[in-house]
Amino acid sequence: MKKLLIIFAIGVFALTIGCKGFGIAFVERDSEPVVPDGGEGYLMFGLRRLGDGGPAQRYDCTFNSGGKAARFQFEVFSKPPSGDPTVPSTTGRIIAVPGSDASEFLHKLQKTLQAKNFPTSVQRVTELPFTAVILGTSESHAVNGGFFDKPSGNWTAMKIFIGKKDESAEVFLNFNPVLGKGEFSIKDPDYGDDVLKELAKVL
Repeated sequence: MKKLLIIFAIGVFALTIGCKGFGIAFVERDSEPVVPDGGEGYLMFGLRRLGDGGPAQRYDCTFNSGGKAARFQFEVFSKPPSGDPTVPSTTGRIIAVPGSDASEFLHKLQKTLQAKNFPTSVQRVTELPFTAVILGTSESHAVNGGFFDKPSGNWTAMKIFIGKKDESAEVFLNFNPVLGKGEFSIKDPDYGDDVLKELAKVL
């Protein structure tokens, strides 16, 4: 019996090392993996759901770095899937919050989005509308910034289109209300400058 307990303990220790080797930590058994708040091509921020749902779900977002606090909100509207094949598309908006200082956040986003130029002399707006495609729900976040559905998680992966209607820039806006996190993730470096310029208007 003692021999069996020793073998079991060794097995548990080896499994623990194996999980750490992949760079993945787990909140608890049978739950989604937790990854760093920043990685190759993505940057996370704090997120809190406002209200109890309805036709539009709003989230309050914060990012603190270097003594600067960026604050903004975004809202996603409910919309039934349409098209053939069916595409889960929607609309929404990113909303400015008074008193936000997003200078540090934007500099970090410049690196994340591989933008070549930092926006200057930006004209502020109260909100930035977007159209979006829902790429997945109940997703787990991979270490490399991608998503997977096994094990399932609480991430919604969403690609948004911002800026000029006929020349929109694309970026991923993903969110997980259970973990209290959201993120901007790069779609294509070619969109970097345009995405950063649009976000600077409202963050």
